[in-house]
Amino acid sequence: MWYCCNNLNTETMKKLVEGFVQQLRHAIEIGESASVTFSGPKYKNVVIAGMGSSGIGGSIIKSYVADKLSVPLLLSNGYNIPAFIGPSTLFIASSFSGNTEETISAVREAMEAEASVCFVTSGGELLRIAQENSMPHIVIPDDSGQPRASLGYSLVQQLYLLYYAELLDDTFKVELAQSINLLEEQIGSIKVQASALASTFRGKLPVLYASDLFEPVAVRLQHQLNENAKQLAHVNVFPEMNHNEIMGWQYPEKLFEQLVVLYIRTSYDHQRVKLRMDLSKAIFERKEQSVMEIEAVGATFMEQVLYLVHLFDWVSVYLAELNKVDPETIDNINYLKGELSKV
Repeated sequence: MWYCCNNLNTETMKKLVEGFVQQLRHAIEIGESASVTFSGPKYKNVVIAGMGSSGIGGSIIKSYVADKLSVPLLLSNGYNIPAFIGPSTLFIASSFSGNTEETISAVREAMEAEASVCFVTSGGELLRIAQENSMPHIVIPDDSGQPRASLGYSLVQQLYLLYYAELLDDTFKVELAQSINLLEEQIGSIKVQASALASTFRGKLPVLYASDLFEPVAVRLQHQLNENAKQLAHVNVFPEMNHNEIMGWQYPEKLFEQLVVLYIRTSYDHQRVKLRMDLSKAIFERKEQSVMEIEAVGATFMEQVLYLVHLFDWVSVYLAELNKVDPETIDNINYLKGELSKV
């Protein structure tokens, strides 16, 4: 039998996923001990810049603070920044390596716009910029060597930056502690569900549907399937997909036998979204597509998000084993970075 990866590399990523709870604990310690002060004016908006695994934390935070912040929070996932950014903007730059070229470009533009820039990074150019300009920053560990295995660090530190900027109260601290307890209680069930999902995804194109509020969780699963399991996946959200994508469930007919649909359900789904999801199932089933469902566990938004994140991270490493690929290697990404560095 042919294998393209070895057990050691698979086990390494498993250990990183297994360590998610401890990472959250450590992240809280880092956040509590951070020496961060903000001296700028009262902020009128917040922008979080980050790419890939360093950016998904900002997406989760945007959903989390939707009913908590009194100012708008937007994401910047590219080289340029919106024109409104200025002295009354809190600009959070998140990059595991500190060398993400898009984020560095965005930071330089934000500095030119005189925004209040702060950083979450393990080092690199962004840490140099932060230190040389005496800008607020929190340094995270680089032990894993993998941005996607450091979501707990980047997510938690961004929450602390909002807290130190006096935009977010300390409720998130209690919710993080509750989430840690939940994950410890649910780990057995999480692994069982993850193994079953991985088996279902094998050899298929997962189509992942969630409510708009939980889109970042679905995107996180897509990213983990891409990077760890080297497998494509598709994401869309309710109710938006009911206004366009639902009509695409007609052609090409040969494609449908290769799909597997997963509903990501939570107690935070709007009642009309729940109804739309129920009604849409009949359309998928006409194409002989049974709809799998995962129900988030937890009493708070934070608990449900972190439960799903941990569950889906396990799905990705189990699927990597089934696909016989090394979850650590990212050859295509490294190739692109290498070629870009030549220009």
